[in-house]
Amino acid sequence: MSEPLSPAYGGGSARKGRPFFSLLFLMIGMLSGCFLHRGPAPLPAGAAEPWQIPEAAYGSQRLYRVSYAGPEGEGSFKLTLRLASPGRYQVTTADPVGRALWSLDVAEDSGLWLDHRNRTFCKFEGKFDISGVPLAPFPLLSLPSLLLGRLPAEPVPPIPAPEKKGRDITFKDGMDRRWTATLASGQVASWTLWDGEKPAVLWVQRDDWAILSDRAQGVQMRWKEV
Repeated sequence: MSEPLSPAYGGGSARKGRPFFSLLFLMIGMLSGCFLHRGPAPLPAGAAEPWQIPEAAYGSQRLYRVSYAGPEGEGSFKLTLRLASPGRYQVTTADPVGRALWSLDVAEDSGLWLDHRNRTFCKFEGKFDISGVPLAPFPLLSLPSLLLGRLPAEPVPPIPAPEKKGRDITFKDGMDRRWTATLASGQVASWTLWDGEKPAVLWVQRDDWAILSDRAQGVQMRWKEV
């Protein structure tokens, strides 16, 4: 849960936070509007692995249009990602008319989330962790990878290296969860997080849009860099 803030966002004790997906779902109002122009070219992957962010992305600021459909309704908002380094980033969000919604500031393994409308905050250590979310616990430093179209998880030694078959790869992460992905010219075209033999979370790049479907939550999110 979260704590109330003073006018300067000071005071209050830290509490355990929510995962990235829950943060988005809970903070979206019944918003509207979208950009119709095409997004930029895909991020150059270079020699980066599918779960790594290419060096060219650091020191950048990127704006996204995000839309949502799920049990809470439908809506859209703007999201800005400021990616300083592998261990440092900031996210800010606003509704279609520019009113601040929430922001996230992450440095290495710690994060601070601010709810600008309700004047509350949460502090995180290491991971967002909540039951009932397929990607939980969600490492704080994986959020930029998700937004940039990279895999938000990686094989961790001594887990075997990913199995490769043509454009497809399969691996297990540090939590023994199974991931499959399809690659195209160094880019991630799609990935699936599995729950046993059933797909739990699916992501695909379709034209300019990234589409994330969480079957357990009955939620779909779409975002595009604008």
